[in-house]
Amino acid sequence: MRLLEDAHHAAWYAAYAASYDRPFDAPWLEAEKRVNLTDDAYGTKVAVAAWDGDTIVGGGAAVLPLQDNRELAYLDLWVHPDRRRHGHGSALLRALTEVARQHGRTGLFVEAAWGVDVDTDAGHDFLRAREFTVDLVDAIRQLDLPADVPEAPVADGYTLHAWRGPCPDAWVDQYADLRRRMNLEAPSGDVGLEAEHWDAERVRRDEADAERAGRDMQVTVARAADGTLAGHTQLSIPRSGTEAYQWDTLVLGAHRGQGLGLTLKADNMRAAADLLAGKTRILTYNAASNAPMIAVNELLGYRLVAWLAEHVREI
Repeated sequence: MRLLEDAHHAAWYAAYAASYDRPFDAPWLEAEKRVNLTDDAYGTKVAVAAWDGDTIVGGGAAVLPLQDNRELAYLDLWVHPDRRRHGHGSALLRALTEVARQHGRTGLFVEAAWGVDVDTDAGHDFLRAREFTVDLVDAIRQLDLPADVPEAPVADGYTLHAWRGPCPDAWVDQYADLRRRMNLEAPSGDVGLEAEHWDAERVRRDEADAERAGRDMQVTVARAADGTLAGHTQLSIPRSGTEAYQWDTLVLGAHRGQGLGLTLKADNMRAAADLLAGKTRILTYNAASNAPMIAVNELLGYRLVAWLAEHVREI
């Protein structure tokens, strides 16, 4: 086990991509993965590789937030399908746990998913056997493309505005606040995640990262009658590959009950029609307890394909 060196990134990525061998799983593209593993003011990222002789057979990463949730380490680990059940996963977890300790973290956060046609998964069982507990269960839904987008007129008193690339300067502070509120307003488990640190500078960093990763972001916001932002939604669309992703959708509490969630998502899909051409599906994740957003997704035609458990453990 050793830290990932840049010279070995291509081999590391090839083994990583091969480990995503289930129909509901889609790996980050290589350019996206490089960006995701780049340190910045908001997080330290440490990647490790498991070797068998001269061959990388597994790997993982620890993401260590620097502006919020500083007691946690977000871990990801994987093993090539041909090299599983040889102790590599356990070795990776030990290495990443030591990374977390060295950075003063006291808790680990790891995800594992399984299809709706089975009751569990090797990753889920692996974590439970190592004293992780499930903090929250998410539902993974898929919308097959092309799809018919339902009509969803905007409620009286609201207007919709869409963009790609940089958020308009006039709204960037409000938009940062919408991003900040996700952990506070979306259902979460008992671990008590803090609001992520978002400000205008981080919005601009996020936009630059998307460009570096070769990803188009289609964003639509709803403005209330007083001109303030009432909600937003994001589609993340890699420029290569066949997948697209429905990321954050949030309507502030004072503006709920107006159908804005459905309106935002439907309008955003129409705005992104050219970007979605050639894609085969959109994947999205919601807390299984988030009945309002799941209802919106089902109206759009999403179907349940998998479950994902958020596992936590103190160290």
